[in-house]
Amino acid sequence: MKAIVFIFMMMPSLALAAADKPDDFAYGMTIHADGQQALYEIEIPPALYRGVSRSDLGDIRVFNGQGEVVPHALRPRAVTSTERGASVSLPVFPLLGRADDRLEDLHVLVDKRSDGTIVSVRGGAKVSAPRNQLRGYLLDASALKRSVQAVRFEWQSDADGFAGRVRVEGSDDLSAWNTLADHAALVQLTFGGHRLEQNRVDLRAVKYKYLRISWPENQKPLESLRVFAELTASTVSAPRVWQKITAEGVSAKAGDYSYDLGGPSPFDRLRIELPQVNSLVQLQILARAKSAEEWRPVASAIAYRLRNRDAEVTSPEISLNSGGERYWLLRVDQRGGGVGTGVPALEIGWVPQKLVFAARGNGPFQLAYGNSRAKAALFAIDALIPGYKTDAEFKVRAATLGEPITLAGPARLRAQMGYKKWALWTVLLLAVAALAWMAYRLLRQVAKASPDSQRVDDAK
Repeated sequence: MKAIVFIFMMMPSLALAAADKPDDFAYGMTIHADGQQALYEIEIPPALYRGVSRSDLGDIRVFNGQGEVVPHALRPRAVTSTERGASVSLPVFPLLGRADDRLEDLHVLVDKRSDGTIVSVRGGAKVSAPRNQLRGYLLDASALKRSVQAVRFEWQSDADGFAGRVRVEGSDDLSAWNTLADHAALVQLTFGGHRLEQNRVDLRAVKYKYLRISWPENQKPLESLRVFAELTASTVSAPRVWQKITAEGVSAKAGDYSYDLGGPSPFDRLRIELPQVNSLVQLQILARAKSAEEWRPVASAIAYRLRNRDAEVTSPEISLNSGGERYWLLRVDQRGGGVGTGVPALEIGWVPQKLVFAARGNGPFQLAYGNSRAKAALFAIDALIPGYKTDAEFKVRAATLGEPITLAGPARLRAQMGYKKWALWTVLLLAVAALAWMAYRLLRQVAKASPDSQRVDDAK
């Protein structure tokens, strides 16, 4: 009985002994952090992907100086970002005419360059100079490459301020005009020490070479007007890390070239570098996670490398979804001689992942990775960073990594049964055997007690 109690007492201590330690992992990197912040982030380097066994990075850990695992999480990768639209000052040209003239009937001469840029705007001979009035403005937006989502006005007001309405029109040829905003309010008033200002007109992301501003006949003109175009935001592709991979070898099958990435690299862009100039080939891209698996088709593409006078033109990068496969194969169509002499190279590109960790305990902190037996220990990012989805309350400071070092070595990347797991299984089996032995003894005692009880009953 004492032995049974001892076995069950040993189980918690063995489970504790099974906690992760830096030496359980193949490799590591020192994290350089000043320890003044609660949260830090590091960028996952390319070397880490060549030293892990899981494509989801479940076999990475962050340890503090006491060898304890600290909470850590991966930031979601943003493959695109939104670049805020700039505000650009537009060239402004006044439109002069008589009060009883319609804006469309004004006789205006516009001088333009060949690219459409306005040089000057002047009245024609039909307009009487002494009776000229400011009727509107012509704006040159021909140099803008992006759409205009709004225009913002600045003008000179007198002591009484200004309150009125304007019309904004757009055109590409200065002949046909489309109304973009009608009766848009402009206000600039001061009263009781308070200032009321409305100087922005929304245009709903339009793109015209020229804009025209006008107002009702009985309204005060906008003197000394300045106009700023607010451009639409643009989507920018996130910068990628690129790594060149040379062919591992040429297969016995003509046109097959194999590549070993060294680990589960999660890339999403692929470039193919042909060995000879003026080459064009049709090829198939295949992949597999393990060397013993069958090849899986991923994509088909045409790759080329052509010389155009003094410059080379190469095929664009290929967008694909890698599932973290380590082994890749190019199967080149041999019609036309294939790639000729030499072997094509690959370039893989990906948006770097960032790991956030809590600086619990004392440093130095260490990133450890590479363990085929490790279970995923990553936190959800919104659990680690309070308010992550709504402008995080906690600021995350960047930390840097040292050079990779060997901890337990590449043996940790091979699937094997560790001594801790053997110890746990041994304890469990001994516990089961002990329970079976106790049950057996109890059954024997019950069976022995039954005949004795029967004899007592017969004696009575």
